[in-house]
Amino acid sequence: MLQLTRFEGNPIIAPRPNKGWEAGGTFNPGAVSAGDAIHLLYRAVDANQLSRLGYAKTSNGTGLSFRSLTPVLEPSADWEEFGCEDPRITHIDDAFYITYTAFSRRGPRLALASTKDFLHFSKYGLVGPDLDDKDFVIFPERINGKIAILHRLESRVQVAYFNDLGALTHSQGYWGDYLEHVDDYEVLRPEFQWEKFKVGAGPPPIKTDRGWLVIYHGIDVDRVYRAGAVLLDLHDPKKTLARTKEPILEPKMAFESHGIVSNVVFPTGAVILQGELLIYYGGADRVCCVASAPIDQFLEELENV
Repeated sequence: MLQLTRFEGNPIIAPRPNKGWEAGGTFNPGAVSAGDAIHLLYRAVDANQLSRLGYAKTSNGTGLSFRSLTPVLEPSADWEEFGCEDPRITHIDDAFYITYTAFSRRGPRLALASTKDFLHFSKYGLVGPDLDDKDFVIFPERINGKIAILHRLESRVQVAYFNDLGALTHSQGYWGDYLEHVDDYEVLRPEFQWEKFKVGAGPPPIKTDRGWLVIYHGIDVDRVYRAGAVLLDLHDPKKTLARTKEPILEPKMAFESHGIVSNVVFPTGAVILQGELLIYYGGADRVCCVASAPIDQFLEELENV
């Protein structure tokens, strides 16, 4: 059975009690490899469960060489009054685009920001439909000349296409027709018992010569969160080439089984480092962790599940 191997030193990021903005939890890290480092943005919650984003980096994938003393991105408008949650990172052109869930009294919505140095950020506001929507990721390359994203409406993963980043950041007029034909954009829906309640995209897709590798999370009827993998066609992501029937990672360790929300592994970051697929995930909405597998072996086994 296809499985990820946990880093023995997990968790790699845990709350610092003396930093009030993250004393309640540090989890669900987005990740991207650039230069000689892997950059991590993690969700941090205070005692009131308000979410902000912290920043860390590592050169070897596990040991931190830097960690911010203060938040690098935090709520600044009413549409994210209750927090900036679950960041993912995609490098497009000359910038890093941060997709995250903006939470307010309206519910969860898709939000977008960008940075070039992980210290200064530009926010573009809400970019999705005015519906509960989460797990927003951007493909790292254009598909058939268009910017492509994955997001979750209700219990299913959907794809959407935009002519350019400007169309994504000014997409209010896009979603009306999209929602009238929403079934035409479905990529993934719950299929197995371990994901029966909901599925959602994890990290941004990774391009391989076999297809787009998407690590995703599945939630069962008991609200246990696990991770799976799917391989999508490079030219038509609605076409599934392979999919794990069993989870590749599930809560087993104490830091995954007990926390703010128990029984959770929630993948949000993925990079390839020296032939190794590194998956960054949140454990029990409390800590940041890493699990891995040799990428070539992982893809071969995925194609044969």
